[in-house]
This record gives sequence, structure tokens and C-alpha cells, in this order.
Amino acid sequence: MTYTLKNTVEIEGIGLHNGEKSRLRLHPAEQGITFYRSGSRFPAHWRFVKSTLRSTLLGNEEFQINTVEHLMSALWGAAVVACDIEVMEGSEVPALDGSAKKFYELIQSAGLQPLAYSAPLVPTLTVQHEEKVMAIQPGNQTAFGYIHFPPPLGVEAGIFDLRLYTQEIMPARTFGFLHEVEALRAAGLAQGADLDNALVIDEQGWHNAPRFPDEPLRHKILDALGDLYLCGYYLRDFHLTALKQGHTLGVELAKQVDLAIATYK
Repeated sequence: MTYTLKNTVEIEGIGLHNGEKSRLRLHPAEQGITFYRSGSRFPAHWRFVKSTLRSTLLGNEEFQINTVEHLMSALWGAAVVACDIEVMEGSEVPALDGSAKKFYELIQSAGLQPLAYSAPLVPTLTVQHEEKVMAIQPGNQTAFGYIHFPPPLGVEAGIFDLRLYTQEIMPARTFGFLHEVEALRAAGLAQGADLDNALVIDEQGWHNAPRFPDEPLRHKILDALGDLYLCGYYLRDFHLTALKQGHTLGVELAKQVDLAIATYK
């Protein structure tokens, strides 16, 4: 079953990177996921990606909206295939708690209206840049992830049942390293990050309590699902592989999925 919203809902907060107030309204729609502001609109689609530096930024000539991946992940998790997202204030999706949890809860609070949707066949594809790999193939809604960072984080790897998205993936927060904070903020990033919306790792390990022993790995899967949804199609019945991936590779996989589906539609 796939859905649109029954009612309009509003959410506000500060941007993870710009630290500025942001306010969005999510409206019912008949087809597709679209961002709009003051009469200008564009679809949530890889063709409108402007940057993948530490987040996924969408935009056109009139306006841009940053850090869309957590909201897109929540929309995928709720099987929402049509939603008009009105940007009322700001240029970044609110960070909230740094995961997809509060977005998902907002979507559920709006109520869901069933909407007929014909899911396309899932192609078999791999994209790679050096040791970073993302791949998709037909499967039973599972994801394998692998990350490798310097100590104390080290290696995390695991396979997840995406049918348990709300329990296993959705609550995992964005993460960062304490020693990077000064450099990130000097670059205009992480201005709104704090211990309430990010898992922080210091030289000894967790600087604040994790929600899962492997929370960074799970958040990487959360991001990958959000970026993949920019292919323009709601996909189900697939297996996703994400090895040390970032937003650039996630968007590239979305692009290749879209192009592959277009060849057999």
C-alpha cells in the first residue's frame, strides 16, 4: 500500500548546517514529491541536486533547500508517494533530533490516504568510487552496510530488515567527531548541530549516549534510503548494499536507477 497525506501538517526547527530557523508544511498531493516556495517548485529528484557536501541540497534558479535526506527517508519509510512540501521559512530542512523519527511521526499525525501506485521493477546496478560502493538488486527489503572510520569508531557492519525500518533505522541520528567541529563551523557547516540532534564521538568513544551500539552505521542506511528516493520512484522489494558511501554516491545510484527504469518503462 502507498499513500499521500490526509491533512496538512507543519513542522519547524533549526537547520543542522546553517543553524537558522526553518518551517515547512507538508500537504496532500496527487502525484510525486515536490518542494515549492512562492510559486516556484521542483520535484525531489536527482536532476535538481546542487550539492552533496555533508548533506543533499536540492534547488532551482529561484530557491534551494538543504539536508533533504532525513525527510525523504521518512517519506520512503511511510510509503508516501505523493506530497507537496511547502518551504515557509529558511533554506534547510529542520534537523529536529537528527534522525528520521520525528518526520515519520509528523507524517503519521497527518493521517495517510491510500493512493494507487505501480512500483517499477527494481534494476540490478552498482556504482563505485574507489573503495566506496552502492548497489541495488531485486530482493526482500534488506540492506547491508559497512563503514570504517579511524578509532575509536572503527568498523561497523551489518544487515538490516527494512520492513523494520521504524524500529531499526528511523531513530538513528546523524553523527560527527568532536575534533571536526571547529573546522566544520569555520566552513559554514554544523552551525545548528548539538547534543540533542547529533551523536558525537570524541577520543574516548561516545560523547553522548547512542541509541544503538552501531548507530552511525544505521544512520548511513537511513541517509542512503533518503538519497535513493531521489530516483523519482518509490521502490520496494529490493536489497541495498552501502559500503562506506556518502551522499554523492547515493545520488549517483538514484540517477542510474532512474535511467535504467526509463529504458524498460
